[in-house]
Amino acid sequence: MMRASPSDSPASGESADARAAADAAAAESHARDHELVAAFKGGDTSAFEQLWRKYEQRIYNHCLRMVGDEEEGHDLTQEVSIKVFRKIKNYEHTYAFYTWLYRITVNCCIDYLRKKRRHAQEVSLTPGSDEESQDQPREYSIPDESMIPDKTLLNLELSEAIDRALLQLSVKLREIFVLKEVGGFSYDEIADILSCSRGTVKSRLFRARERLQELLEPYVQRGQARTAAGSAGRGDAKPLKQRSLGATRG
Repeated sequence: MMRASPSDSPASGESADARAAADAAAAESHARDHELVAAFKGGDTSAFEQLWRKYEQRIYNHCLRMVGDEEEGHDLTQEVSIKVFRKIKNYEHTYAFYTWLYRITVNCCIDYLRKKRRHAQEVSLTPGSDEESQDQPREYSIPDESMIPDKTLLNLELSEAIDRALLQLSVKLREIFVLKEVGGFSYDEIADILSCSRGTVKSRLFRARERLQELLEPYVQRGQARTAAGSAGRGDAKPLKQRSLGATRG
Protein backbone atom coordinates (compact mmCIF):
# COMPACT_ATOMS: atom_id res chain seq x y z
CA MET A 1 0.00 0.00 0.00
CA MET A 2 1.36 3.43 -0.95
CA ARG A 3 1.94 5.77 1.95
CA ALA A 4 0.47 9.24 1.79
CA SER A 5 2.99 12.02 1.29
CA PRO A 6 3.12 14.87 3.81
CA SER A 7 1.11 17.06 1.43
CA ASP A 8 -1.60 14.38 1.16
CA SER A 9 -2.17 14.19 4.91
CA PRO A 10 -3.22 17.20 7.01
CA ALA A 11 -1.84 15.56 10.14
CA SER A 12 1.50 14.96 8.48
CA GLY A 13 1.54 18.49 7.16
CA GLU A 14 0.83 19.89 10.61
CA SER A 15 3.56 17.70 12.07
CA ALA A 16 6.04 18.88 9.45
CA ASP A 17 5.11 22.50 10.17
CA ALA A 18 5.58 21.92 13.90
CA ARG A 19 8.99 20.37 13.33
CA ALA A 20 10.03 23.21 11.06
CA ALA A 21 8.93 25.75 13.67
CA ALA A 22 10.81 23.87 16.39
CA ASP A 23 13.96 23.71 14.26
CA ALA A 24 13.74 27.43 13.53
CA ALA A 25 13.30 28.22 17.23
CA ALA A 26 16.27 26.02 18.12
CA ALA A 27 18.46 27.69 15.49
CA GLU A 28 17.47 31.11 16.81
CA SER A 29 18.23 29.99 20.38
CA HIS A 30 21.67 28.67 19.38
CA ALA A 31 22.47 31.89 17.52
CA ARG A 32 21.47 33.93 20.56
CA ASP A 33 23.69 31.77 22.79
CA HIS A 34 26.65 32.42 20.53
CA GLU A 35 25.94 36.15 20.54
CA LEU A 36 25.90 36.19 24.34
CA VAL A 37 29.11 34.17 24.56
CA ALA A 38 30.81 36.60 22.17
CA ALA A 39 29.52 39.54 24.20
CA PHE A 40 30.86 38.03 27.42
CA LYS A 41 34.25 37.39 25.85
CA GLY A 42 34.19 41.02 24.80
CA GLY A 43 33.79 42.15 28.40
CA ASP A 44 30.00 42.27 28.89
CA THR A 45 29.51 40.38 32.19
CA SER A 46 25.72 40.76 31.98
CA ALA A 47 25.80 38.44 28.96
CA PHE A 48 26.83 35.55 31.20
CA GLU A 49 23.98 36.33 33.58
CA GLN A 50 21.53 36.11 30.69
CA LEU A 51 22.98 32.79 29.55
CA TRP A 52 22.89 31.31 33.01
CA ARG A 53 19.30 32.41 33.70
CA LYS A 54 18.29 30.69 30.48
CA TYR A 55 19.67 27.30 31.52
CA GLU A 56 19.86 27.39 35.31
CA GLN A 57 16.56 25.61 36.00
CA ARG A 58 17.34 22.84 33.51
CA ILE A 59 20.78 22.36 35.02
CA TYR A 60 19.27 22.19 38.50
CA ASN A 61 16.67 19.63 37.39
CA HIS A 62 19.45 17.46 35.98
CA CYS A 63 21.59 17.70 39.12
CA LEU A 64 18.60 17.02 41.37
CA ARG A 65 17.68 13.82 39.52
CA MET A 66 21.29 12.67 39.57
CA VAL A 67 21.84 13.12 43.34
CA GLY A 68 18.28 12.89 44.68
CA ASP A 69 18.63 15.71 47.20
CA GLU A 70 17.48 19.32 46.81
CA GLU A 71 20.29 20.91 48.81
CA GLU A 72 22.94 18.85 47.04
CA GLY A 73 21.27 19.67 43.75
CA HIS A 74 21.55 23.40 44.46
CA ASP A 75 25.19 23.02 45.51
CA LEU A 76 26.01 21.14 42.32
CA THR A 77 24.20 23.73 40.22
CA GLN A 78 26.32 26.44 41.83
CA GLU A 79 29.46 24.42 41.14
CA VAL A 80 28.48 24.09 37.48
CA SER A 81 27.89 27.85 37.31
CA ILE A 82 31.38 28.57 38.64
CA LYS A 83 33.05 26.12 36.24
CA VAL A 84 31.15 27.45 33.26
CA PHE A 85 32.10 31.03 34.18
CA ARG A 86 35.76 30.07 34.39
CA LYS A 87 35.82 28.01 31.20
CA ILE A 88 33.46 29.87 28.91
CA LYS A 89 36.25 31.89 27.29
CA ASN A 90 37.60 28.59 25.95
CA TYR A 91 34.25 27.62 24.41
CA GLU A 92 34.42 27.09 20.65
CA HIS A 93 31.40 27.44 18.36
CA THR A 94 31.98 24.05 16.78
CA TYR A 95 28.93 22.69 18.63
CA ALA A 96 25.91 24.09 20.45
CA PHE A 97 26.52 25.97 23.68
CA TYR A 98 24.06 23.82 25.63
CA THR A 99 25.96 20.69 24.52
CA TRP A 100 29.14 22.16 25.99
CA LEU A 101 27.22 23.28 29.09
CA TYR A 102 25.75 19.83 29.69
CA ARG A 103 29.13 18.17 29.26
CA ILE A 104 30.34 20.23 32.20
CA THR A 105 27.16 19.42 34.15
CA VAL A 106 27.44 15.68 33.56
CA ASN A 107 31.12 15.68 34.56
CA CYS A 108 30.36 17.65 37.73
CA CYS A 109 27.66 15.16 38.71
CA ILE A 110 29.89 12.15 38.05
CA ASP A 111 32.78 13.67 40.01
CA TYR A 112 30.46 14.52 42.89
CA LEU A 113 28.97 11.02 43.07
CA ARG A 114 32.43 9.43 42.96
CA LYS A 115 33.67 11.67 45.78
CA LYS A 116 30.53 10.96 47.78
CA ARG A 117 30.96 7.20 47.44
CA ARG A 118 34.67 7.44 48.28
CA HIS A 119 33.94 9.54 51.36
CA ALA A 120 31.25 7.12 52.50
CA GLN A 121 33.73 4.26 52.24
CA GLU A 122 36.39 6.17 54.19
CA VAL A 123 34.11 7.10 57.11
CA SER A 124 32.23 3.81 57.22
CA LEU A 125 31.96 2.51 60.77
CA THR A 126 29.94 -0.62 60.12
CA PRO A 127 30.04 -3.22 57.32
CA GLY A 128 27.75 -2.34 54.45
CA SER A 129 27.07 1.24 55.54
CA ASP A 130 28.66 2.62 52.36
CA GLU A 131 26.35 0.46 50.28
CA GLU A 132 23.36 1.64 52.26
CA SER A 133 24.25 5.29 51.65
CA GLN A 134 24.41 4.72 47.89
CA ASP A 135 22.09 1.89 47.00
CA GLN A 136 19.20 1.95 49.45
CA PRO A 137 16.23 4.15 48.56
CA ARG A 138 15.99 7.43 50.42
CA GLU A 139 13.18 7.78 52.93
CA TYR A 140 10.39 10.14 51.97
CA SER A 141 7.53 11.23 54.19
CA ILE A 142 4.15 10.25 52.77
CA PRO A 143 1.10 12.25 53.87
CA ASP A 144 -1.76 10.67 55.80
CA GLU A 145 -3.64 8.44 53.35
CA SER A 146 -6.99 9.36 54.88
CA MET A 147 -6.49 12.98 53.77
CA ILE A 148 -5.67 12.20 50.12
CA PRO A 149 -7.97 10.75 47.41
CA ASP A 150 -6.91 7.28 46.24
CA LYS A 151 -5.80 8.37 42.78
CA THR A 152 -3.78 11.31 44.10
CA LEU A 153 -2.11 9.11 46.70
CA LEU A 154 -1.20 6.48 44.12
CA ASN A 155 0.30 9.09 41.81
CA LEU A 156 2.27 10.56 44.71
CA GLU A 157 3.61 7.19 45.81
CA LEU A 158 4.54 6.18 42.27
CA SER A 159 6.25 9.52 41.63
CA GLU A 160 8.34 9.10 44.77
CA ALA A 161 9.02 5.46 43.88
CA ILE A 162 10.36 6.54 40.48
CA ASP A 163 12.70 9.05 42.14
CA ARG A 164 13.98 6.37 44.52
CA ALA A 165 14.36 3.81 41.74
CA LEU A 166 16.28 6.30 39.63
CA LEU A 167 18.91 6.58 42.36
CA GLN A 168 19.40 2.81 42.25
CA LEU A 169 20.50 2.89 38.62
CA SER A 170 24.20 3.00 37.82
CA VAL A 171 25.51 6.50 37.12
CA LYS A 172 25.84 5.76 33.39
CA LEU A 173 22.26 4.56 33.07
CA ARG A 174 20.94 7.33 35.29
CA GLU A 175 22.60 10.12 33.31
CA ILE A 176 21.25 8.74 30.02
CA PHE A 177 17.72 8.52 31.42
CA VAL A 178 17.85 11.99 32.96
CA LEU A 179 19.21 13.58 29.79
CA LYS A 180 16.48 11.97 27.70
CA GLU A 181 13.44 12.10 29.96
CA VAL A 182 14.17 15.18 32.08
CA GLY A 183 16.34 17.20 29.71
CA GLY A 184 14.39 16.20 26.61
CA PHE A 185 17.50 15.72 24.49
CA SER A 186 17.52 13.65 21.32
CA TYR A 187 19.72 10.56 20.89
CA ASP A 188 22.18 12.54 18.77
CA GLU A 189 22.36 15.40 21.27
CA ILE A 190 23.01 12.97 24.13
CA ALA A 191 25.71 11.27 22.07
CA ASP A 192 27.39 14.67 21.59
CA ILE A 193 27.13 15.52 25.28
CA LEU A 194 28.55 12.19 26.45
CA SER A 195 30.99 11.78 23.52
CA CYS A 196 29.65 8.33 22.65
CA SER A 197 27.81 6.72 19.74
CA ARG A 198 24.09 6.99 19.08
CA GLY A 199 23.87 3.22 19.42
CA THR A 200 25.42 3.37 22.89
CA VAL A 201 22.85 5.97 23.93
CA LYS A 202 19.94 3.83 22.72
CA SER A 203 21.34 0.70 24.34
CA ARG A 204 21.88 2.36 27.73
CA LEU A 205 18.50 4.04 27.62
CA PHE A 206 16.83 0.70 26.91
CA ARG A 207 18.63 -0.88 29.87
CA ALA A 208 17.72 2.06 32.12
CA ARG A 209 14.02 1.81 31.25
CA GLU A 210 14.07 -1.95 31.63
CA ARG A 211 15.69 -1.73 35.07
CA LEU A 212 13.28 0.97 36.22
CA GLN A 213 10.33 -1.17 35.15
CA GLU A 214 11.70 -4.00 37.29
CA LEU A 215 12.21 -1.76 40.30
CA LEU A 216 8.74 -0.22 39.99
CA GLU A 217 6.80 -3.43 39.42
CA PRO A 218 5.93 -3.92 43.13
CA TYR A 219 4.56 -0.36 43.36
CA VAL A 220 2.50 -0.76 40.20
CA GLN A 221 1.03 -4.06 41.38
CA ARG A 222 0.20 -2.61 44.79
CA GLY A 223 -1.41 0.41 43.16
CA GLN A 224 -3.53 -1.75 40.86
CA ALA A 225 -4.69 -3.87 43.78
CA ARG A 226 -5.62 -0.81 45.83
CA THR A 227 -7.46 0.77 42.90
CA ALA A 228 -9.39 -2.42 42.20
CA ALA A 229 -10.36 -2.82 45.86
CA GLY A 230 -11.51 0.78 46.15
CA SER A 231 -13.39 0.76 42.86
CA ALA A 232 -15.12 -2.51 43.71
CA GLY A 233 -16.77 -0.79 46.62
CA ARG A 234 -17.87 2.13 44.42
CA GLY A 235 -18.73 0.04 41.40
CA ASP A 236 -16.62 2.18 39.00
CA ALA A 237 -13.49 0.14 38.36
CA LYS A 238 -11.10 1.79 35.92
CA PRO A 239 -7.58 0.82 34.83
CA LEU A 240 -4.75 2.55 36.64
CA LYS A 241 -2.74 4.90 34.46
CA GLN A 242 0.94 4.36 35.13
CA ARG A 243 3.40 7.23 35.08
CA SER A 244 5.31 6.93 31.84
CA LEU A 245 9.01 6.05 31.82
CA GLY A 246 9.33 7.27 28.26
CA ALA A 247 9.24 3.76 26.78
CA THR A 248 7.55 5.02 23.63
CA ARG A 249 9.65 8.13 23.15
CA GLY A 250 12.71 8.51 21.01
